[in-house]
Amino acid sequence: MGGGPKDRNTHILSGLRPSAMALPNLSSPILPTKWLLYMPLPLLLSFPSSLSSPLLSSFFKSINEKGSLKGFIEAYGYSLEPDPKIIGKGVYFGFNHEPKTEKAKRFISALAKHAIRGTDKTYNPSRSFETALGAFVAELLAIVADDEISYGYHVMNPAAFTKAGVGYKPFRSVVQGMYEFRLIEYQRGYREHTGSDAKAQAARFRATDRLLEMAAGYGITANNAHCHFGFRMRPTSIRNPVILKSARTFARDPQSMGVDLADPKAKQIAGRVNELNGFFAKQEITPSCHYAFVRMFSCGDQSAFDWDQGGRLYSVGFGNYQQLPGKPKKGHLFCRGDIRINGEETIELDIKASHLTILHAVAGIPLPNHPDPYIIPGFDRGVVKAFVTMVLGYTKFHRDWTDAAIATYEKKTGKDLTAYPFRAVKDAVLDAVPLLKGWPDSVIRWGDLQYIESEAVIDTVYALAFEHGVPALPVHDSIIVPGRYKALAVKVLSEKFAAYVGVRPTIECK
Repeated sequence: MGGGPKDRNTHILSGLRPSAMALPNLSSPILPTKWLLYMPLPLLLSFPSSLSSPLLSSFFKSINEKGSLKGFIEAYGYSLEPDPKIIGKGVYFGFNHEPKTEKAKRFISALAKHAIRGTDKTYNPSRSFETALGAFVAELLAIVADDEISYGYHVMNPAAFTKAGVGYKPFRSVVQGMYEFRLIEYQRGYREHTGSDAKAQAARFRATDRLLEMAAGYGITANNAHCHFGFRMRPTSIRNPVILKSARTFARDPQSMGVDLADPKAKQIAGRVNELNGFFAKQEITPSCHYAFVRMFSCGDQSAFDWDQGGRLYSVGFGNYQQLPGKPKKGHLFCRGDIRINGEETIELDIKASHLTILHAVAGIPLPNHPDPYIIPGFDRGVVKAFVTMVLGYTKFHRDWTDAAIATYEKKTGKDLTAYPFRAVKDAVLDAVPLLKGWPDSVIRWGDLQYIESEAVIDTVYALAFEHGVPALPVHDSIIVPGRYKALAVKVLSEKFAAYVGVRPTIECK
């Protein structure tokens, strides 16, 4: 039968690391999670105690008197210590990465052969197990390298893996094996009840020092993992290129909704997104920061919904180019300015005050402080923009700065937004941009503004791709293009925006 779980834990790293580095002590008792999950206790309890050793008899007695889990722990002297609560900012696991270098491939192959021993599966890892492990480890290491992200999360049920890059069963086994050997911290997800307002939290994961030490034995660290892992080969199409979310409420974040691709509008939208996916599958984008596009719509549970709320194109997967800072920033290995498309340096063309421009155009009122309404004497431009973004993202005025606004401003500037009195900023902005005074009663909402903007940007990306053969990566209200196509890209973006809004935008080259 082989050694028990304690023996396996002692020798988990034996033969795994090619270097002669000192290994962590894995001989401390660790509760073998797979035995608790899969041990056939009813069968064991049916054995006569006379056929058992004194230790086993004591074990059976403890189980009968105190319950299986508590009895198992007391009989064997183990202590079940749950992982500390995993808090901070999380990122959704996309499972779109894979090992690229020989070092990374050897590391994942060796890790798979050992992690499989912590599961109820065969000791020979399947290809799906190794694929899931490689995708998981790549994102775990990327999270460690990101100063702003604390953990990754994913819902642990089969339905949540229909759009994932790996299957539910292989990933479940990967989690089981890695947790068995304490290579990850794991916090179970929960759902309070099944009602529409139920509070829920996905399972959370992060790497432990043991995993980092094992990777280091192959010359792989959190800071150089991007050189060893990257997005998988970009697909020409994906199964679910359209995502639909419910409306945000005071008590509930937007929830995912099903998309019926038999619906004519949804089918047309999906087809267009996959046309773009097919085009970009042929482009070389470095660093590896794009896998595929999806288009995300909002307020799908509202009676008036007609595929006209939200609608931005999103690059899927953690570490994609839309998540990179616009400029070099401490704690980030890359910024969007580092992107090369087909080996060419790129520029970013940004629509200035896009939503304010659209709002004023719909109202038939000239935009004040043109070309930059965010410039108000006495106030930092970023503070004014933070206030306007807050206002246009909700239906009423706030009483103070929101946590999200404070965090975003600090992330972009390193400064404290609360140093600026909210009331003073509000009064100054509403005086400078009078149209905003009527925002709480406006028939136009953030979803309308974002939809109009997304149509203009997507039309631009589509026209550049299929009329001119020019790749342009969308970043919501901006596009990234090879520098030599600047004049063409500005022309097309300006024309498409004017076609939807009625006025030409101010476009800034970053």
